[in-house]
Amino acid sequence: MYARARQFVAELSGHPVPERDRAPSPRPPRERRPDEPLLHALLAGKRAAAAERGVTLRLADSRPPARPAVASRDLVTVLGNLIDNAVDAAAAHPAAKPFAEVGMWAEPGATVLSVADNGPGVPTALRTAVFREGWSTKKAPPHRGRGVGLALVDGVARRYGGSVRLTERPGGGAVFTVRLPRNPPVAAGAAP
Repeated sequence: MYARARQFVAELSGHPVPERDRAPSPRPPRERRPDEPLLHALLAGKRAAAAERGVTLRLADSRPPARPAVASRDLVTVLGNLIDNAVDAAAAHPAAKPFAEVGMWAEPGATVLSVADNGPGVPTALRTAVFREGWSTKKAPPHRGRGVGLALVDGVARRYGGSVRLTERPGGGAVFTVRLPRNPPVAAGAAP
């Protein structure tokens, strides 16, 4: 499944995904990589794409659940969109060492995903607007629109009976935290 997941992420991102990290990156001692092959491949692909833009993508001190009660494609939708936005924000902001950081952990009754960056952050007055479909600070390319990613993240969270919270990162930047219940309500179109 790892090979299929790597191929899937490479096709989506347009970047090759290495089989394994050649040299271990500095990680907190308690970090665990996600057991889910698709998540592992997603993070590897996003790490490579971020590095091309001069942004370090790191996995925070995480204890991801072995098997979250959320469909893999929904985890990829949430994390992929949040990581892309964090990398864009960090790359566009004049920080000495631009970074994005992904965290995943289990809480009683929920899986929690967090993506932070050291970009410019999101002004308080806009923290609700960013989740509206079509809202974006980026210029739309001629072949497609903008403002879809965070609306998708919010939609996935709501479908599972969860939530998305946007806060300011200490030191500057944004933190998106998504809580997904372990026993989500049965939702139309949601895969277990």
